[in-house]
Amino acid sequence: MAGKINVFLGAENVISPLGWGIQETFSNAKNGRTGLKELEQPFPGITNLFAAKFDDASFSTDSPIEEFAGESCRGSLENLNFEHQLDERWLFVLSTTKGDIIHLKNGEMDRSNPYYLMQQLQKELPFESQGKVISCACISGLAALIYAADKIAADQVDHALIVGADALSEFTSLGFESFFALDSEQCKPFDKSRKGLNLGEAAASLVLSKDQTLFQTSPLRYLGGATSNDANHISGPSRTGEGLYRAVDKALKYSHKTADQIEFVSAHGTGTLFNDEMESKAFASHGLQNTPLNSLKGYFGHTLGASSLVEMAMTMQSMRENVFLKTMGCAASGTETERNVLTENLGMEIKIVLKTASGFGGCNAAVLIENQ
Repeated sequence: MAGKINVFLGAENVISPLGWGIQETFSNAKNGRTGLKELEQPFPGITNLFAAKFDDASFSTDSPIEEFAGESCRGSLENLNFEHQLDERWLFVLSTTKGDIIHLKNGEMDRSNPYYLMQQLQKELPFESQGKVISCACISGLAALIYAADKIAADQVDHALIVGADALSEFTSLGFESFFALDSEQCKPFDKSRKGLNLGEAAASLVLSKDQTLFQTSPLRYLGGATSNDANHISGPSRTGEGLYRAVDKALKYSHKTADQIEFVSAHGTGTLFNDEMESKAFASHGLQNTPLNSLKGYFGHTLGASSLVEMAMTMQSMRENVFLKTMGCAASGTETERNVLTENLGMEIKIVLKTASGFGGCNAAVLIENQ
C-alpha cells in the first residue's frame, strides 16, 4: 500500500505490433486499427492462429523480446529530466510470465530464465539499480507497479523503472489451445458472442518516482493498489468475482477513495466466457455497473505479463488526451451482469481511473491513478 510519500508515474511507453512507441500505438488504436491478424502455421502443430505478432524482420538478434523490451525502456528514459536523479536510489522491475522462453527449446536454460532477461536489460540503464522479476501470471504488470510504488512509499528507493514484456510462443499458444480458450477470429471482450481470447506480444514501460520534476510531461499520481487471490482454480476464475472484488476493495481503502469516485474502469476483459462474466459481477458488487469501461485486448491480444502495463500505459495516454478507446470487437454487451462497455471512443476528461487484472491461479490486482 502507498504511504505518506506521494508516488507519481509517467514516461509511459508501448512497443507492439500495433505501433512503435506510445504515440504511434495510441494514434493507431484511436483510429480503429488493431495489431491482430490471422497467422498461418505460426508454430508446429498450430495451423492457424489469430494473434498480434511482430514481423521477424524487425529484429536483428536471436532475442526479439530483449530488443523490444529494451526499446520500450529507452523510450521511457528519453522522457525524463535527468539531473541529480541518476545518482539516487533506483529500482528496475521486469514483469513477465515466460521471459525469453524461445531459448528453452535449444536447451539454453540460463537464457530462458526471466532473471537473465532482467539482467540483460538492466545492463543498458544509465544508472545503478536494484533488480527484481515479478512473474505472477497475467497480473504481473500491475503486481510490479504495486511493488515499485510500495518501495517508493516506504522510502526504500527514490525512483523505479518497470517494464512488462512477453513474446508470442509455441508453449503459450499450445497451452491456451488445449484449454479451448482461443478465438479463431478477433476476440470480442464482453460481447454476447465472445468465444475466447487472442494472444499477442508486446512490451510496455513506465517510471514511478517521488519527484515530479523527473518527468518532462506532467505525471499522474498513483493513489493505491492491491492484489488478492480467490484460490478458486489453477486456470478458472471465481464465478462470483469475489477475489477481484476484494482487490478493488483494498485498493480503494489504500487510496482513501470510494467506489463512486471512480470515473472509468480499464478492465482485463479477455473475451472468454468466464473471465468477462466474473469481472462484471465484481464491478457491479462495487456499484460500478454504469461506470464507463473498456478492454484493450482487441488491439493487442492478451500479452500476458505485459498486458496490464500495456493497458495502463494506454489508459494514461487516454487521460492525457481525454479520449478513451472503445472495446474493439464488442458490438453488443453480453454478460449476465450488465456493464457500460464502450463500443465507441469516448471523449471525456476523467480524473480517477481504476485498472484491474486477473490471472491463472486465482490472482487479481487493482490500481487507482489520478490525473492531477
